[in-house]
Amino acid sequence: MKRIGLIGGLSPESTVHYYQILCREYNRRAGGLHFPEIVIESLNLQTLVTLFEKNDWAGVASILLTALNRLKDAGADFAAILANTPHNAYEQIRNDTPMSILTIMDATAAALKRDRRNKVALLGTKPTMEFGFFQKTFAAMGIETRVPATAQRNELDRIVWEELSHGTTRTSSRDAMKQMITDLEKEGVEAVILGCTELSLLIQESDSRLPLYDTTGIHAEAILEFALQDQAADKDIPPELFSPVCYMKDFTDA
Repeated sequence: MKRIGLIGGLSPESTVHYYQILCREYNRRAGGLHFPEIVIESLNLQTLVTLFEKNDWAGVASILLTALNRLKDAGADFAAILANTPHNAYEQIRNDTPMSILTIMDATAAALKRDRRNKVALLGTKPTMEFGFFQKTFAAMGIETRVPATAQRNELDRIVWEELSHGTTRTSSRDAMKQMITDLEKEGVEAVILGCTELSLLIQESDSRLPLYDTTGIHAEAILEFALQDQAADKDIPPELFSPVCYMKDFTDA
């Protein structure tokens, strides 16, 4: 099994969830006291958020490359960035990364393609919804992407940074998110992408008539699948190398 390298802290809430999924799902398969070998580089979220707000993606790329080199030095065989928004800097780091990166976009696109989804809604932070890194990957696979209206995007961004990143969930915020999904359903979307690793803390399948694709669960499953493969990793990991099977799967009692 490959040693997994994780760039976390973005936020700590989602990093904990990734870690639980990886450990519990691997133990479910392997039994006993078997758990995966994981190296975590936990970053200071405030440092990156300040750069997000300035649209300083070169600065984000620099921090990510430093973290990737530390993971490599610690013995990681490949890496994953445990947040959606920092992936906006992926194109700036992909040629300089010291190891393969399994991206959240490719993992999610593979799940959508497998399920033959052609038109989806994307929810997340403003950079995730507006800067196009998900849309570019989806479009290359023939998938159309819709996002909420401007005012709703602003409110969802606030909910992520001011509430969910601190582990806070509010009924009013859940209701606002449910309204976003209802509005997007009227535009003909077939499924909803929870494109922020904290959104699954706020909304569940029972809150939506449309299927929800939780990028945290999908990405974590893809990370484990890739770690269990025998072949050496390339810097650009094609979607067919993993088979994400988790949407809103609850691992709490696994």
